[in-house]
Amino acid sequence: MKKILIVDDNPDIRALLHATLDLAQSFEIHEATNGVTAVEQAAIIKPDLVLMDIMMPGEFDGLEACRRIKQLSLDHGLPPKVLLVSAKPRDQVRQQLDEVGADEFMAKPFGPAQLVACIMALFQPKD
Repeated sequence: MKKILIVDDNPDIRALLHATLDLAQSFEIHEATNGVTAVEQAAIIKPDLVLMDIMMPGEFDGLEACRRIKQLSLDHGLPPKVLLVSAKPRDQVRQQLDEVGADEFMAKPFGPAQLVACIMALFQPKD
Protein backbone atom coordinates (compact mmCIF):
# COMPACT_ATOMS: atom_id res chain seq x y z
CA MET A 1 0.00 0.00 0.00
CA LYS A 2 1.40 3.37 -1.05
CA LYS A 3 1.75 6.07 1.61
CA ILE A 4 0.65 9.59 0.71
CA LEU A 5 1.22 12.69 2.82
CA ILE A 6 -1.29 15.46 2.08
CA VAL A 7 -0.05 18.91 3.09
CA ASP A 8 -2.36 21.93 3.04
CA ASP A 9 -3.20 24.59 5.60
CA ASN A 10 -6.89 24.50 4.61
CA PRO A 11 -8.74 21.68 6.44
CA ASP A 12 -11.50 21.59 3.80
CA ILE A 13 -8.98 21.06 1.00
CA ARG A 14 -7.21 18.33 3.00
CA ALA A 15 -10.55 16.59 3.60
CA LEU A 16 -11.46 16.81 -0.11
CA LEU A 17 -8.09 15.43 -1.21
CA HIS A 18 -8.30 12.68 1.41
CA ALA A 19 -11.80 11.67 0.28
CA THR A 20 -10.77 11.71 -3.40
CA LEU A 21 -7.81 9.42 -2.75
CA ASP A 22 -9.88 7.12 -0.52
CA LEU A 23 -12.33 6.58 -3.39
CA ALA A 24 -9.63 6.11 -6.00
CA GLN A 25 -7.47 3.37 -4.49
CA SER A 26 -6.18 1.92 -1.27
CA PHE A 27 -3.65 4.42 -0.01
CA GLU A 28 -2.34 4.93 3.50
CA ILE A 29 -3.03 8.64 3.89
CA HIS A 30 -1.39 11.02 6.36
CA GLU A 31 -1.96 14.75 6.71
CA ALA A 32 0.05 17.81 7.72
CA THR A 33 -1.07 21.41 8.07
CA ASN A 34 2.19 23.23 7.26
CA GLY A 35 5.67 22.85 5.78
CA VAL A 36 7.46 22.25 9.08
CA THR A 37 5.11 19.43 10.08
CA ALA A 38 5.35 17.98 6.56
CA VAL A 39 9.13 17.67 6.80
CA GLU A 40 8.90 16.16 10.29
CA GLN A 41 6.26 13.62 9.22
CA ALA A 42 8.08 12.75 6.00
CA ALA A 43 11.16 11.82 8.03
CA ILE A 44 9.08 9.50 10.21
CA ILE A 45 6.54 7.90 7.86
CA LYS A 46 8.69 7.92 4.68
CA PRO A 47 5.80 8.48 2.26
CA ASP A 48 5.86 7.35 -1.35
CA LEU A 49 4.25 10.64 -2.38
CA VAL A 50 3.85 14.08 -0.84
CA LEU A 51 0.89 16.05 -2.24
CA MET A 52 1.53 19.62 -1.13
CA ASP A 53 0.19 23.12 -1.64
CA ILE A 54 2.86 25.68 -2.48
CA MET A 55 1.31 28.67 -0.74
CA MET A 56 1.12 28.01 3.00
CA PRO A 57 1.73 30.32 5.93
CA GLY A 58 4.38 29.57 8.48
CA GLU A 59 8.10 29.11 8.74
CA PHE A 60 8.36 27.84 5.17
CA ASP A 61 6.04 27.27 2.24
CA GLY A 62 5.55 24.19 0.09
CA LEU A 63 8.58 24.94 -2.07
CA GLU A 64 10.94 25.04 0.92
CA ALA A 65 9.25 21.98 2.43
CA CYS A 66 9.78 20.12 -0.87
CA ARG A 67 13.46 21.05 -0.90
CA ARG A 68 13.91 19.83 2.67
CA ILE A 69 11.98 16.60 2.10
CA LYS A 70 14.12 15.81 -0.93
CA GLN A 71 17.29 16.52 1.13
CA LEU A 72 16.05 14.40 4.04
CA SER A 73 15.63 11.42 1.80
CA LEU A 74 19.34 11.38 1.00
CA ASP A 75 19.77 9.86 4.46
CA HIS A 76 16.76 7.55 4.20
CA GLY A 77 17.00 5.96 0.75
CA LEU A 78 14.84 6.88 -2.23
CA PRO A 79 13.13 10.26 -1.99
CA PRO A 80 9.35 10.42 -2.12
CA LYS A 81 7.70 11.79 -5.21
CA VAL A 82 6.48 15.35 -4.60
CA LEU A 83 3.42 16.71 -6.38
CA LEU A 84 3.07 20.43 -5.74
CA VAL A 85 -0.23 22.23 -6.32
CA SER A 86 -0.94 25.95 -6.50
CA ALA A 87 -3.37 28.55 -7.73
CA LYS A 88 -0.38 30.08 -9.53
CA PRO A 89 0.05 29.00 -13.16
CA ARG A 90 2.93 26.66 -14.03
CA ASP A 91 4.85 29.32 -15.97
CA GLN A 92 5.09 31.47 -12.82
CA VAL A 93 6.66 28.67 -10.74
CA ARG A 94 8.46 26.51 -13.36
CA GLN A 95 12.00 27.51 -12.36
CA GLN A 96 11.27 27.12 -8.64
CA LEU A 97 9.82 23.63 -9.22
CA ASP A 98 13.08 22.52 -10.84
CA GLU A 99 15.18 24.12 -8.10
CA VAL A 100 13.40 22.31 -5.26
CA GLY A 101 13.20 18.93 -7.02
CA ALA A 102 9.42 18.68 -7.45
CA ASP A 103 8.36 15.70 -9.54
CA GLU A 104 5.11 17.18 -10.81
CA PHE A 105 2.92 20.27 -10.59
CA MET A 106 -0.83 20.80 -10.92
CA ALA A 107 -2.50 24.20 -11.16
CA LYS A 108 -5.70 24.71 -9.19
CA PRO A 109 -8.49 24.15 -9.83
CA PHE A 110 -8.25 20.53 -10.91
CA GLY A 111 -10.73 17.68 -10.90
CA PRO A 112 -10.58 14.46 -8.90
CA ALA A 113 -9.99 12.32 -12.01
CA GLN A 114 -7.11 14.58 -13.10
CA LEU A 115 -5.51 14.33 -9.65
CA VAL A 116 -5.79 10.55 -9.50
CA ALA A 117 -4.43 10.17 -13.04
CA CYS A 118 -1.45 12.37 -12.17
CA ILE A 119 -0.70 10.40 -9.01
CA MET A 120 -1.00 7.06 -10.78
CA ALA A 121 1.37 8.29 -13.51
CA LEU A 122 3.93 9.24 -10.84
CA PHE A 123 3.83 5.67 -9.53
CA GLN A 124 4.41 4.14 -12.97
CA PRO A 125 7.96 2.92 -13.61
CA LYS A 126 9.97 5.07 -16.02
CA ASP A 127 11.49 3.39 -19.07
